[in-house]
Amino acid sequence: MPIDYENDIILLTCANGKQCNQLIQFLLPKWKHLRLAVSSDSSRQQLLENYANKSRAHIEVVLADLAQINDCKRILEGVTALYHVGPSFHPRETEIGYNMIEAALTNNIKHFILSSVLHPSLRKLLHHDDKRYVEEALIESGLPYSILQPTNFMDLFPIQKMLSEEKPVYPTLWDPDVPFSYTSLYDLAEATSKILEQREDHFYATYQMVSTSPPMGYREVCKIVSKAIGKDIKVEQIPFQKAMERDPP
Repeated sequence: MPIDYENDIILLTCANGKQCNQLIQFLLPKWKHLRLAVSSDSSRQQLLENYANKSRAHIEVVLADLAQINDCKRILEGVTALYHVGPSFHPRETEIGYNMIEAALTNNIKHFILSSVLHPSLRKLLHHDDKRYVEEALIESGLPYSILQPTNFMDLFPIQKMLSEEKPVYPTLWDPDVPFSYTSLYDLAEATSKILEQREDHFYATYQMVSTSPPMGYREVCKIVSKAIGKDIKVEQIPFQKAMERDPP
């Protein structure tokens, strides 16, 4: 199944999010047809301003409600391969994943790349569980797929905030000594672009997307950052009740 950079259409969902904005930078130099799916007109306008008429690629930005199966089928018409990023913490994320899989089957998609999460089997984390169901459906669908399981993004660590504070405090909603692995949006985008280009080499594969070793807790991360910025960062675990008040369901 040869790659056709001139005619293949690549679809990205949640295209104005942190993952896809990084990925687009890798795709623009080679792929000539990108279809970017978003859920709001503000995202559509932002993508058009950022990318339209700024490369040789034909950039098509489409509005779609992925909770509606007909919208999923519409945006997948003529598409060769897609990178599906589900809207994390969305109450219908699993349903959206199912819709995209059904629509991909209808449109005979050649490669379905799913952005999942590291260790989706950790069911106590509800957004992990949502992605676990989507992974299962994709594996059983018969579609040629690749599943990417990124871990925590270090890009989200508030370096600028820490630099601006005289006595920086890093608040955490979880035990700061529980070890995690980390990656970066750049690393994930670079790997995803290669998977799109190498296509068949990655069919039916699942990859844990991790850039760091060994795992470490956020307290240890803060020690490393403290040394780099010359400020002692205090780690403060927020009690459960206060966390619930701060981030209501």
